[in-house]
Amino acid sequence: MKRLIINSTLIAAMALAACGGKQNTADSKKAKAEELKKQIANLQTETAKLQDSLLKLEASIGGNEEAGKLVEVTTMKKAAFESYLILEGTADADQSTIATAKVPGTVTKVLVQPGDAVRAGQILARIDNTAVSQGRIELENRLTFAKTVYDKQKRLWEQGIGTEIQYLTAKNQKDALEKSLATIDAQIDMYNIKAPLSGTVESVDLRVGQIAAPGMPSFRIISLDNIKVTTEVAETYAKKVKAGDAVNIEFPSLQQNVKSKVSFASKYIDPMNRTFKVEVKLPNVPNLKPNMVAKIKLTDYTAQNAISVPTNCVQRTESGEFVMVAKMDGKNGFVAEKRSVVSGKSSDGKTEITSGLNEGDMVITVGFQELNNGQKVSGSWVKGE
Repeated sequence: MKRLIINSTLIAAMALAACGGKQNTADSKKAKAEELKKQIANLQTETAKLQDSLLKLEASIGGNEEAGKLVEVTTMKKAAFESYLILEGTADADQSTIATAKVPGTVTKVLVQPGDAVRAGQILARIDNTAVSQGRIELENRLTFAKTVYDKQKRLWEQGIGTEIQYLTAKNQKDALEKSLATIDAQIDMYNIKAPLSGTVESVDLRVGQIAAPGMPSFRIISLDNIKVTTEVAETYAKKVKAGDAVNIEFPSLQQNVKSKVSFASKYIDPMNRTFKVEVKLPNVPNLKPNMVAKIKLTDYTAQNAISVPTNCVQRTESGEFVMVAKMDGKNGFVAEKRSVVSGKSSDGKTEITSGLNEGDMVITVGFQELNNGQKVSGSWVKGE
């Protein structure tokens, strides 16, 4: 390290050169000279302090080199290692549908609002059925008369009065009118728009006075009892992803994690994007809404009794991969050793080492950069992996 040396003569010359302005009297020049001498003395004092600081710094650095480079070491332990396939999916209601009119007509009543809970078969809106209802009133009057006739004919027939034909004719007329009334009731019921399933009303697309028509969406109903997450998986993972596989699902917007299993893995590969569909049924997740983004972590590799290191510890050169290991040296304490390794799968910032490390080896996990083989190290022997 270079020492800081300041030439006082050079400083004086520079200071004199820097002085501007012309002085015509000897007194003024003498006063200026005295002022410059004071400045030179101050600069020399500062120079001495700097040189002293530099000497102390050199001594401090030399001491650190003697102690060895500070590092952090992790003792290797065998443990289970898993590699994950990370996918992005969306939450989807297992039951989501629209309610629509069965017959065309003018809407006379809308009975629900968005957010209302409904049950299957509940009437959501009514359509004008005036014409059909008037026909029912006339039919109901005819049926009342037919029942009266039938009751009288039945009593007479039981007393042996009248003919069987009269009795059967009255009965047949009553039965036919009852069937006609049931038919017209079914027709009137078609003027009611009903919920096809139990759930929550998500949207209402009808207003009183509008014309409803079959096939036109009137209400959207979602059942939140059964929510699933769907995603698309590349065909290269077709052998690794199957129904029953354990998965971990994260909902970033809810900051929640849910464990579940693959409920469905399609056997069909989409020719457009070369993927297949995967579904995961979920337990009850508070505040979960359809179409929320989900991150799916699916295990695609597992190794028992594996040795793993932080991924950034594995250094690569043209000759292969290596990690730096702390090794005991009888004379110098611990020194760094360059250890060639073979890495396997990587996941969550960890890399499996399939060859080159053994249980108990002390891998340098902090401070391994620019370490030389055989260089002395010291520091913290901390956690075990």
